[in-house]
Amino acid sequence: MKRSMVTTFMVFTGTLVLAVLLAQIIFNIFFSKSYLVEYKKTAAEKLFERVAENYSDDPNELYTLTSQADVDNISILIFNESGFIYSSRNIDIPALRKGFFTLSLILSRNFSYTPQATVTPIPKSNTEMISLDGVFTYNNENRYIIIETPVESIETVVGLLSRANVLIFSFAFIIAMICSFIMAKRFSRPVMEIKEVAQNVAAFKFDSRANEAETIIEFGELSVSINSMASKLEMMIADLRDKNERLQFDIDHQRRLDKMRREFVANVSHELKTPLCLLMLYSENLKNNVDSIDKDFYCDTIIEEVGKLDEMAKSLLDLSAIENGLSAMKLHPFDFSEMCCDIISRTSVLFDGISSNVSIQNGLQVEGDSDYLERAVKNYIINAVSHTPIGGNIIISLHENGGTAVFSVFNEGQRIAEEDADQIWESFYKTDKARVRNNENHTGLGLYIVKTIVNAHMGAYGLVNHENGVTFWFSVPLRRLQLTQGDF
Repeated sequence: MKRSMVTTFMVFTGTLVLAVLLAQIIFNIFFSKSYLVEYKKTAAEKLFERVAENYSDDPNELYTLTSQADVDNISILIFNESGFIYSSRNIDIPALRKGFFTLSLILSRNFSYTPQATVTPIPKSNTEMISLDGVFTYNNENRYIIIETPVESIETVVGLLSRANVLIFSFAFIIAMICSFIMAKRFSRPVMEIKEVAQNVAAFKFDSRANEAETIIEFGELSVSINSMASKLEMMIADLRDKNERLQFDIDHQRRLDKMRREFVANVSHELKTPLCLLMLYSENLKNNVDSIDKDFYCDTIIEEVGKLDEMAKSLLDLSAIENGLSAMKLHPFDFSEMCCDIISRTSVLFDGISSNVSIQNGLQVEGDSDYLERAVKNYIINAVSHTPIGGNIIISLHENGGTAVFSVFNEGQRIAEEDADQIWESFYKTDKARVRNNENHTGLGLYIVKTIVNAHMGAYGLVNHENGVTFWFSVPLRRLQLTQGDF
């Protein structure tokens, strides 16, 4: 049966007190009388020895020698052949003063020089007496001594002690139970605190700790141990969670890569399918010299489709170089503002039928691979031109913001759907074909290449939808030297 610490402590204390009380009662009933009788016998014998060794007929000295006898309820009578000499009870019996009476008393009792106390019954009575009859020599004369104490007094003392013990132990039992309850609560409190901490740890809650300042050393050491265990377990679980999160991230990333690889192969196959079919069909017609065909148109188409395949191959090679060779980037400081102005000037021929607005902040220095960043800027501009309707507007901007150079291109046209906002940065992803004016030159790799290049330069990228169009932007950190000079 399970019991609490308080109950166990009180049961143990109560059992211990009751056991002591029972032992005392058994002792009083069966052994106390015998013990006290032996004690009285020993006291009588020691009294005889003390009187014999220090005897004097002087009553005052005898009183001093026998004063303890009155306290122990022991009577003493000293006399010789001539008559009475001393009595501890101040007994004045005329017969004792006469020599013939003392002589008859001497003859009637068994006096010894080495007496031993004995228990003898009193005639015509149910009581007993402890008595000692001794004789010793003083000034060449015998001195006789009778020492007696009633057994009845011992029985009275035993009865009184038994009743007193019951009262004392009853009171002691109550006090012991109260004290045991208080002590049990005192001992159980830190145990309950430690139990609560252990339960919280078992439930993976580490916000509570046991009190290490307990006055009881063992509880303090136990609190230190449980707190140390909780701290180590918390760190281990936190580390395990981090590893699980990283593992889950790696698994999700691997799944995304696998999905991207499958989509990449499918997209490449789809992109290659149409021009290859056209090349095969037109080449067969030319080879078979089919009548009524425009050979010049067929040749132009073949040349155009080969150009598309060449452009796609270059894009794939660039993508492969970017993804697998970014560790070999040639980082060097250069004027990003000047590079953007040069790219805009060279690509302005693409703005046929489109109005443009350019805002470039001069003097923005960055440290990176100028060839890759030039490709990112070109892709943004080409992407904007491809998705701007005739008569639309393009706004190109470069400015400093928070220690970074932010390049952005706004083009009028349709907004990017929310479901496409994250997907358009993946390879070969295309939105609604109706948005693309020059779709025949669009491979679906431009934004993915921008994302990869910007990430390699520790930058950021994104898009912002507007009511009449969309803005694509990316940012790269400015040179530290320029930032330091700007602070001053």
